[in-house]
Amino acid sequence: RSYFKSKLMLIITKWKGSNNEPPRPFTSMESIWSFFGSFLTLLMLLYYSDAISKRWPGYSLVGGPFGALMTLQYSLTAAPASQPRNAILGQAISVSIAIGMTYTRLEQNVKKALATSLAIMCMARLGVTHPPAGAAALIFAGGGYSWAHLGIMLSGNILAILSATLINDMNVKRQYPTFWGFGYLPRLLFGSHEKSKSA
Repeated sequence: RSYFKSKLMLIITKWKGSNNEPPRPFTSMESIWSFFGSFLTLLMLLYYSDAISKRWPGYSLVGGPFGALMTLQYSLTAAPASQPRNAILGQAISVSIAIGMTYTRLEQNVKKALATSLAIMCMARLGVTHPPAGAAALIFAGGGYSWAHLGIMLSGNILAILSATLINDMNVKRQYPTFWGFGYLPRLLFGSHEKSKSA
């Protein structure tokens, strides 16, 4: 009984927060920079999606995750989840899991919840957590998408990264990306990272 009481008190204490100060708001100029960056990048992506649809009817970018990506790239520029490695690998992992899940005979809601949760777990384990990729997993697990959409989504992410690199780095107060870090993944997959930590 005392064990559960102590656990409950711990949870209540955590609910109160850790008294950290919230992040400061952007200045007006920084906010305007974020507006123009996201506007120009989204406009480019939407025209790119239209071009794909004209060339290959039935195919286009799935827009929802890119709205979230703009928020990261232009308002949380330095966050690890915003960086190119997380955007590309997180998206590749999540969409692959989601499309693979559509081949199962599970009930639709179970597919969506399972695909998204598996994507979140895999991204966390590989150190490439990317919130828009979690959103993509939920969307793609609903069905109606092919493996070609994976390539389209990855190409859209690459374009968004190139645009964010150019626009953010024109501002002396910003830097994007803060790291690339693609060499980390092979080390993690083959276990050398874990070995070096335990040594």
